[in-house]
Amino acid sequence: MKAGIKKSFSSAAGAEQRWISPRLLSTQAAAGGLSLSLSMRREFENILHSGRAIGFYLFEIHNFSAYSELYGEGVSEDVTAVLHRELNVLCEEVCGVSPVMLVQHEPGVLVMLCGVERQQKSQMANNTLALRFKLKSQVKQESLRLTGQPLDVRAGYSMISELNGDFDHTMYNAYCEAMATVGKRGDDGELDLLREFRAVLAKPSIQTVYQPIVDFSEQRIYAWEALARGPEDSYFSQPSMLFEFAEETGNLFNLEKVCREKAFENLGELEPSQKVFFNIHPKTLSDPSFTPGETARLVKEFGISPSNIVFEVTERHSIHDFSLFVKTLEHYRSQGFKVAVDNAGTGYSGLWSMAELKPEYIKLDLGLVHGVDQDSVKRAMVETLLSFGHSIGSKVIAGGVENEAELTCLIGLGVKFGQGFFLGGPERPKPEPSVQLPVFHGRNKGLSKEEIKCSIPVVKLAKAAHFVEPGTKVKEIKMLLEGRDPISAIVVAEDGVPVGLVMSHHMDRALSTRYGMSLYYNRDATRVMDGNPLVVDGTTPVEIVARAAMDREQFKIYDHIIVTEHNKLAGIVSVRRILDTLASVQVEMAKGANPLSGLPGNVAIELELEKRGQSGKAFSIVYADLDNFKVYNDIYGFKDGDSIILLIARIINWAIRRHGTGDDFAGHVGGDDFVVISRPEKCERICKAITRCFGRLVRYRYTPEDRCKGYITGKGRSGEVANFPLVSVSLAIVDCMGACDLPAIGKRSAEMKKYAKSIPGNSFVRDRRAPLGSGQGR
Repeated sequence: MKAGIKKSFSSAAGAEQRWISPRLLSTQAAAGGLSLSLSMRREFENILHSGRAIGFYLFEIHNFSAYSELYGEGVSEDVTAVLHRELNVLCEEVCGVSPVMLVQHEPGVLVMLCGVERQQKSQMANNTLALRFKLKSQVKQESLRLTGQPLDVRAGYSMISELNGDFDHTMYNAYCEAMATVGKRGDDGELDLLREFRAVLAKPSIQTVYQPIVDFSEQRIYAWEALARGPEDSYFSQPSMLFEFAEETGNLFNLEKVCREKAFENLGELEPSQKVFFNIHPKTLSDPSFTPGETARLVKEFGISPSNIVFEVTERHSIHDFSLFVKTLEHYRSQGFKVAVDNAGTGYSGLWSMAELKPEYIKLDLGLVHGVDQDSVKRAMVETLLSFGHSIGSKVIAGGVENEAELTCLIGLGVKFGQGFFLGGPERPKPEPSVQLPVFHGRNKGLSKEEIKCSIPVVKLAKAAHFVEPGTKVKEIKMLLEGRDPISAIVVAEDGVPVGLVMSHHMDRALSTRYGMSLYYNRDATRVMDGNPLVVDGTTPVEIVARAAMDREQFKIYDHIIVTEHNKLAGIVSVRRILDTLASVQVEMAKGANPLSGLPGNVAIELELEKRGQSGKAFSIVYADLDNFKVYNDIYGFKDGDSIILLIARIINWAIRRHGTGDDFAGHVGGDDFVVISRPEKCERICKAITRCFGRLVRYRYTPEDRCKGYITGKGRSGEVANFPLVSVSLAIVDCMGACDLPAIGKRSAEMKKYAKSIPGNSFVRDRRAPLGSGQGR
């Protein structure tokens, strides 16, 4: 464990939380005992004298010594840190109490002690099993992320009801008793959980939710992934606990069968081209109870075509008999079903397994997608998987898209499909055939890397090119390419004018053929060069060059591009450098302005607040939010909803121009939230102008009938049907004096916005407390 990780202790009464240095504890790994400090002994004695007992929980990472020796101290410390952190959190969640002591007994072994009731030993068995499965899921996920190898967690428990001899001897006996239960099957806890698990399957009380997979180019829902959820307020509420327990107890096939049946029952109507993704564990296909006709029966029963069904297999599951697994999947393919590989980029077998499976879909792991807009290595990996997917005929889906910047970057790289909470969470009880996607409002349909606007001249990206005359021998070119500093391309130029391009991989392919060396090695460059490379003038905008590069034949799509000035060689640029530049430009555009209103976005707002705070001058923030906008959007549609967003944006701009100062700032946080920054003496006049103007103009965004009634009928956020007044704007003014803490501004603004929205109609309020940053504001 890392030296910086502290051991957590809390008093038996829970009155205070304190941190005790691990030096107060001594470990006797060889003897299997734990020697406690005097203060800890007294605390445990107090628990026993109060009539309660001490629960002794032991958790062991199986084969941890071999794992640590193989992968090194740093990796093993990271895995142990996850075990320690999760156990500290899960103890209160599962057991209902905080740990009195949590200490690493030896590498890969944690001991946790906490106060329990004496009659709760059977409950301890349940808690041990529940903790074990939750910990196993987290440790397995971390070890797979780090090394591609899964780790197992085993657990044991015992109870100390009284002191048997001295304290060290009592602890030693408890340790031995807990160790004796590690790996033991069929104890009371497992039987209780098994009964509960079987009840979940028999009822069945499993729920299905569906998360959309989005087609970026068409801006529509391409498919749905069916996800299982266990009953709330049970050990099996989390999918990880549900499936880990099923795998452990040999019930994986039964669980997946119930999940598939529930998913089909709730599926509802699909468009003819829409797919449904079902997660399937490789072990299910080799289960003796598995009958190939079962899924075909369900498909026929619910009137769905096999071509609409995709079996999704994760790379994080080991496949013991790979050849049998491939044959089974081929059987399904022959009936029209499709196959997807999930978590691509993190699995134990990587590209080899995908090449063997040849899936119709490759889903990028969320770890690869997260922060892709800020990581050039991740972008390069995404490009590699896109190229690989194209080569084997697979569509690539980006999983875990969480924000606008990631979405923009992925589209720029050429990803066509995506999934994630930014695009839509797994919240729908069942899919609808056609759902509008508000995330795409303000985007041009069919946005792709060819349409990204970037007017940077391509010469700014060009690097100096290595070049040779046409008469240069191939063997000399090979030596240049493979020299001390290897290069990937050489331009063939005559009198400074480019006439061809030699890419190292194309030349290697030509020389590696049966008679390649004899045919080309001592011949001149014209024998192996591309005589028709892509040559562009240096003033050409980058987006036009990118379009031309992507329009080339497939085998030349990633060849370098020759840049000229006045028809003479000026340099060379790689496709990767162009795509990186396009992605960076798009990210900055996404950060800088809202695509609908054109107002500065969140990054610009934060920078403006920091600048104002550093100036030392007083300023005020106006937070604007629309009331009843959701209902309007639902009834009138996104197009009319966008018109109201544009209306309030224009009114805000007009108000600060008319009543503010030349350095006032207006920003669009997102959705129907806006921010104005102005001088304290100007804000109320600006707010009065906004409320009056918006109240007068918004009425004309309604039909005459609704305008006359003064309300519309629809469903609110609670789902209940009610009458909702016309859309109005609520404004909250918060004053700042000099440097202000951004979280404090957010907290104060949220409080005032809530108060403003409690006032019916168009309104504004001002915080009358001391200004933030004044030394009195909190």
